[in-house]
Amino acid sequence: MALVKKPPEIVGRTIKLDQPLSELLDDYCRFVECSPDYVTNFTLRKTLARGREYKKWKASRNGTSCASPSGQKAS
Repeated sequence: MALVKKPPEIVGRTIKLDQPLSELLDDYCRFVECSPDYVTNFTLRKTLARGREYKKWKASRNGTSCASPSGQKAS
């Protein structure tokens, strides 16, 4: 098994942000010295993964238990 995994496919998507949020994103990107695409991907991944209601909804649609990425059940 390879130690380095193939990165996920990059898909183009256009979103519209409120002006204050757009400025905050630009400022934060300067702070961490990363691109807006990277910061947006990272932030959405972390934020959406924490949504308890979303996890419950998704599990009910899939008919599976609600497990976290580490394989442990979410509380």
